[in-house]
Amino acid sequence: MSLADDLIEDAQLKNRPAPCKTGVWISSLPERDREAFAAYLAHGGPVSDLWRAAVKNGCPAAETRFRVHCRKRCTCYLEAEIAA
Repeated sequence: MSLADDLIEDAQLKNRPAPCKTGVWISSLPERDREAFAAYLAHGGPVSDLWRAAVKNGCPAAETRFRVHCRKRCTCYLEAEIAA
């Protein structure tokens, strides 16, 4: 690779949005818990109940930011759109 390639790659990495607190927390969960989280949302369970259970299990996000993640309006999903 050349210097130009390295600089372009570095700029792309720095401009990539970071995942939100909820997304980081979900990614740290075991697969079974991630699947349960997704299933709960898919079946239309109340987000407020899901948030309370998430906080009890270590999620650091405030309820409002948690809702933003559940509605797929956070940086976790912006990052997926950029990569596409």
